[in-house]
Amino acid sequence: MKVKSSVLLITIGFLVMLAACSGGNEAGQSAPEPNDQPAEQQGAAEENDEAATEPLGTMKVGLVCGGMTPLLAQIGINDGSFAAEGLEVEEICFSSGADAVQALVGGSIDANLGSYEHVLRFADNELDVKTYGQLYNGASYSLVVKEDAPFQDISELAGETIAVTRAGSLSDTALRKGFEGTDIDPDRDVEIIGSGSGATMLAAIENNQVAGGMVSEPTVSQMVATGDYRVLYDPDFDYAGIVVMSMADWVDEHSREMETFLKVMLDIYERSVEDPASVVEVMQGNFPEVPPDVLQMAIEAQLSKVPDGLRVTEAGAENVVETAIELGVIEQPVSYEEAVDLSYLP
Repeated sequence: MKVKSSVLLITIGFLVMLAACSGGNEAGQSAPEPNDQPAEQQGAAEENDEAATEPLGTMKVGLVCGGMTPLLAQIGINDGSFAAEGLEVEEICFSSGADAVQALVGGSIDANLGSYEHVLRFADNELDVKTYGQLYNGASYSLVVKEDAPFQDISELAGETIAVTRAGSLSDTALRKGFEGTDIDPDRDVEIIGSGSGATMLAAIENNQVAGGMVSEPTVSQMVATGDYRVLYDPDFDYAGIVVMSMADWVDEHSREMETFLKVMLDIYERSVEDPASVVEVMQGNFPEVPPDVLQMAIEAQLSKVPDGLRVTEAGAENVVETAIELGVIEQPVSYEEAVDLSYLP
């Protein structure tokens, strides 16, 4: 009897097991095992998995540190967003855009976050450097005056002295464009001087050496937050400002790196716009002297200038071309197709 009972129990257990196996399949057939795939499909899936997780190595990115125009890249470096996608981004600081672009041509950096006009210079010299995305649409400088200054509009500055970072700089270009449509000729009716940036610019305004100065973030928000200063003119024209540029042959060989770099920055932008406060702590290390509430103001101002999809518009690019020709930066127009490649954006 014990033997018969054991056999019966084994038989029942076996039947229950069969029923369980067929229960998840509507046809009543046993479900295939995960590996029940053709060998070709399995091999392709494994290759795709490896490609998705394979580290991309290091990308050396140059930028002029101290300002906020490369904000999206700075966030990604600080919070590990690039590293999480397998891309190590090494930040290389430069004191000027000119130094950064020389490093790019020399091969000591892989990409540069700088003014679109540098790309035009390269094209004018028949060097194959292209723009792959844009981080800032505009001139990235605002004209700041004292709160009690008698001016209410840029058109009222005739006869005054105004400070820019240096002659021929982006701050100079933005100021001159601001006078377009007014009765002021910037070469005749005002005096434009170079006074550097940061503390020297602030001192020039504070000591009444100039009527106002072209200032970038986060200094703009810091000055306004004191209640002693206000923005007289904030350039709002479409202008290809700070872009992602690289040698075309490097991008040809490192397409996944460039695609990942751009994708991560676009992701960062979308989540930062939703919650700017979440970025403050991430950026506090870059600007330790800026109070958190003021830093958030600066971040929000910066994010408002990021173009849709990080895309360079033809109008914005053309405005830079026209200005560059007027200032003698380039001799011949450079077409949008010649200087811009947006195919690596998501």
